[in-house]
Amino acid sequence: MSSQDSDSPPVEEQVTPEDVVDLFDELEIPFVTSKMVAREYNCTGQTARNKLSILVDEGDLERIDLGGRQAVWFQSDYEAATEIVDQLREYLDLTELNTEHLAAFARQPYKLLPKDENEYYVIVPRFVPFSVGHLREQDDAWQTFIINKYVNWIEDIPDLIRDKIDLGRRYDHALVEDGTLELSDQEERDRAWRDLGGEDGGLHERVDDNKIKIQRGKEFDIIAKLIKNGNLPFAAQPIDESELLEEPENIELRPYQRRAWEKFRETGQVGVYWPPGLGKTFFGLYAGERIDGNKLVVVPSSTLEAQWERRIREHCDKSWKWEVRTYQYLTREGNLQDYQGEDSPKLTIFDECHTLPADTYSSLSTLDTDYRIGCSATPYREDARTDYIFALTGIPVGIDWREMLEYGDLEFPEVDVFLYQTEEDKREDIVQLVDEGVGETLIFCDGIEAGKALSDKLDVPFVYGDTPKEERMEIFEENRVVIGSRVADEGVSLENLDRVIEYQFHGGSRRQELQRAGRVMHGSDVGEHIVQMTDQEYEKFSQRLYSLEEKGMDIRLERRA
Repeated sequence: MSSQDSDSPPVEEQVTPEDVVDLFDELEIPFVTSKMVAREYNCTGQTARNKLSILVDEGDLERIDLGGRQAVWFQSDYEAATEIVDQLREYLDLTELNTEHLAAFARQPYKLLPKDENEYYVIVPRFVPFSVGHLREQDDAWQTFIINKYVNWIEDIPDLIRDKIDLGRRYDHALVEDGTLELSDQEERDRAWRDLGGEDGGLHERVDDNKIKIQRGKEFDIIAKLIKNGNLPFAAQPIDESELLEEPENIELRPYQRRAWEKFRETGQVGVYWPPGLGKTFFGLYAGERIDGNKLVVVPSSTLEAQWERRIREHCDKSWKWEVRTYQYLTREGNLQDYQGEDSPKLTIFDECHTLPADTYSSLSTLDTDYRIGCSATPYREDARTDYIFALTGIPVGIDWREMLEYGDLEFPEVDVFLYQTEEDKREDIVQLVDEGVGETLIFCDGIEAGKALSDKLDVPFVYGDTPKEERMEIFEENRVVIGSRVADEGVSLENLDRVIEYQFHGGSRRQELQRAGRVMHGSDVGEHIVQMTDQEYEKFSQRLYSLEEKGMDIRLERRA
């Protein structure tokens, strides 16, 4: 019995059909139940059902009966929802379905599990659109993603996830500058001393109330540790206006490149993480032309070295102020000293900067330069040293691949995975693929001996490490079909490429897979990306395909004879 006095006038229920419609946007779910409406607006269940019925009559909602008195009301995708319910009826007694649980699933259709420090698993059904972070594994029903602080800096993590996990900073203020770590106060200073391992961890001594001196040569290691704790410990060094030159006439920035330039002007160090073909090189050329002084470009291969040198000659008025060197050259004994002190570059650009964390190249963190830019389409590593990428580059500047589709600068390729029982079947089929194909084709073959054999079989050139660097781009540009080893993975821009075929690849490397798909994402035409795998290769290395699904590409599997 109601506690309200029986002589009191009845309470007027104020909920309107318009309120019910607003509930969809407020809860951000595709359906409601009468219980949800009643709870949200403090009305009776009958009133909620009446308002929902009015909206059905007016054509604003559709009702799906689950059995008994159970029902849900959909605002959109009614046909799809009906199909799902019909399928469920084949296996479940929906009269026993708890719609409260169904509503909870609609609000949060994923499961969060801690992985390790600063990282979480996100488990979602395959039918739920989700592509944040790195896809770890999947089957026909479920997908498991990994998200961490690095993802948080580059991608937009849904608020529903962000609110439930700790992606915050360990310290309110943490900056590394001139060999000193600066914290917000004495408490954080002492906490950082303990967290970072004191003298054993690369620190030297505590000075002032909020500063710690860092051991010479250990700045990079300290920055990497701070990044792992959720801080971006970069002291902003705005570009000195007196060092800025007029805009170059022959390099025009797109809107997202302009945003990156403004961030670079504010901070003096950025990491630019855009898909292949979206102008990372031209952004670097523009920045170099705007800054007065010597510029150094660091690249992972001689092929890229030649490509940068050519573009500098074509687009830069003061090409003599540019120098391009490989990571290998700079890390040879004594060579790095040529770029220190008075000979240090004003700006250094690290191309394919995911290469930097390798033990061989980490010494480049000591390079004396006023400003720095890191460029990579794939800012993650398979060896768990992703944090070092950010440590060496600066403030992350990323953009979602789907946003780039809106600019019309690229199209996702058609991705086909062809499966074979044997290696011989795969080798014979590539002859047919090449014969049937039209347009420019790049075949990837990581093995040198396999590449030479394939070159003889197809009668097409093979570009690999021993190919003179001054000839490589010429071969790519003058032949319709070319076989390339890993030298074609990073940074090689082939603007007219129509098709990529992966004949042989580097295990389960997702970064490599994404780079290779990016080779056919340069124009408005839809490219073709083919991956040839034996059944054994697919079983062992199918995870390399996850990088494509993360970006929203559809993958078709086809059994080939």
